[in-house]
Amino acid sequence: MFRLALRQTEGLIGSVIALLGLDLPVPDHSTSSRRAETLEVPRPASGPSGEPVHLLVDSTGLRLHGPGEWLAEKHGTTRRRSWRKLHLATDADTGRIVASAFTRGALRPYL
Repeated sequence: MFRLALRQTEGLIGSVIALLGLDLPVPDHSTSSRRAETLEVPRPASGPSGEPVHLLVDSTGLRLHGPGEWLAEKHGTTRRRSWRKLHLATDADTGRIVASAFTRGALRPYL
């Protein structure tokens, strides 16, 4: 969950339950580990009746700005800038994003 380790996830769930004012038991990290082994995450259906989905795949480059970037651009330094690429696969019919990846500029993701 949120790329947290199981102990941190246990603490997060406990904090959320406490903030909601609920009196519920929080599963132990070892219980979560055992359940995760057999947990099957349902994937969304391909289409209304299982037919193929037409995907639109596109990528765009994003330049990262850090402190002092405005001055560097104003005075024309030749320092290399960091680029990242955002790759998206969207369902052509609904426009819903089906898959995404954020990579360094030179890498090609497997969507």
